Amino acid sequence: MANAKRVGLLFGIFLTILGIVLLTRLSANYFWSIFLILLGLLFEFGVLGRGAGRFVPAGILLVIGVVLLVCNIFGYDKMNYLWPAFVFAPGFGLFQAYLVKKSKRLLTASIVLIVLSVIFFTAAFFHVSWARMLFGIVLVVLGVVIFIKSLRSRAE
Repeated sequence: MANAKRVGLLFGIFLTILGIVLLTRLSANYFWSIFLILLGLLFEFGVLGRGAGRFVPAGILLVIGVVLLVCNIFGYDKMNYLWPAFVFAPGFGLFQAYLVKKSKRLLTASIVLIVLSVIFFTAAFFHVSWARMLFGIVLVVLGVVIFIKSLRSRAE
């Protein structure tokens, strides 16, 4: 699809959503969350982007758009529980890219982010105090592993 056609498509969607927001007197916050969801769908269906890489921004935009829409509807105090979705969003996009490319690196990265988000969701929903200690342990282990790998690469 030509760039001019894509720009026209995005501009048309933008104006349509803005018109709906103005006509229904919705808050502009609804506009941005719906715009992010629609932009994510444009990536999903290949209107924007090509190949498996388009699924990463698609997943991120869809998840963040849905989280913001939920917060607009039910209140931003729900962000106390929904913030781990920001860790989940790139994991979701990477997993979609993995389903297309079948790359083990994409799968590994997506699993790490999704598992972290599950841990954070659990901590947020159940107000688990051990989550801070667990996250600290994960960071220390990750830091030591990276440090040891960098020492080994210098020795070689």
